[in-house]
Amino acid sequence: MNSQYRYLIPNSITFVSLTCGIVSILLAATGELVIAAVLILASFILDLFDGASARYFNAGSAFGLQLDSLVDMVSLGTAPTMLAFMYLYLADVANTTFIAVLAVFFALAGAYRLARFNLLPPKASGRGDSAGLTISSAGATLALAVVSDMTILTYQLPASWVMPIMVACGILMVSRIPFPSFRGVFKGRVRIGILLVLFAVTIAWATFGKAWHFWNTVYLGWGLARAGYLQIYEPSND
Repeated sequence: MNSQYRYLIPNSITFVSLTCGIVSILLAATGELVIAAVLILASFILDLFDGASARYFNAGSAFGLQLDSLVDMVSLGTAPTMLAFMYLYLADVANTTFIAVLAVFFALAGAYRLARFNLLPPKASGRGDSAGLTISSAGATLALAVVSDMTILTYQLPASWVMPIMVACGILMVSRIPFPSFRGVFKGRVRIGILLVLFAVTIAWATFGKAWHFWNTVYLGWGLARAGYLQIYEPSND
């Protein structure tokens, strides 16, 4: 592929991700929360593909890195914040000012996480880990908490449950807890096959959103348990 045009592929994917984030914010503002959440999840998936395509076509660039960070702040930082705020506001589960404080905290934590990511080597641990929960994973977690609750068929969690999720994700983003990258989780055909089977089995008793939310929660819990194990049995030399 012509070296001049190979950069268009990952950057185009990133711009589509940005479009999803902007439209999600607009829809959340009008109360269309399910579609807004789906667009955030679409942006999350596109965020995985733009990096993969940049590596495949050897099209990484400083422009692409800065663009990706800006898009992450909009689509996976601001959009989930707006979604959660409107969800809690419409559910009338807490004082509006309190909800706004939680929303601002989540957004600021995401901005801090992105700034730190741009300054520090992302793979400093040598394990492919990230220092703290990525803003993409935190944004997807918040979107899944909303969409799974609004589309569930069997039981429903109280809307107030979204508030501790916002706080927990914000704390995990500013922390330095090593979370494994999704690239590492989905590495190898056998592992991908096993995960797809488990996901399909989960969908058999839940909606697609609920299944995704369940396995995303498993990922977060596994990451925390793994970090605790490493801290005890493989302490850092720092």
